[in-house]
Amino acid sequence: MCEKNRFPHLVAFRVDEPTHTKLTTVAEVAGMPVGIWVRALVLKAVDSQMRAPKVRRAAANTVQLHAILEELKAQGRNLNQIARAANANPGAAQIAADVALMRASLEALISCILDLLRIEDDA
Repeated sequence: MCEKNRFPHLVAFRVDEPTHTKLTTVAEVAGMPVGIWVRALVLKAVDSQMRAPKVRRAAANTVQLHAILEELKAQGRNLNQIARAANANPGAAQIAADVALMRASLEALISCILDLLRIEDDA
């Protein structure tokens, strides 16, 4: 069922530029579009039984996901360099340390990705 059918009444209001800037900033921090964040806040304030739709955080966090993708590309390039060094000098102790650092970095990136892709109720 589409949202239009589930929520037949429209509520709209205007805000000044400073208020809009604050709303946008807070919604971005929450990982939601402004309209959905405001709706969730209003529903909570009036103690509504209506459940707002779930938010796909991936859509709301495209900027962060793009930055993480760029970091993953850089990590891949680093891994190729480490593999080249390991093949050239199999006894190098520094390679093991480099791999351990990369593993910790990749685990942190994976954690961020999973958090950004998580689907949450916004209300």
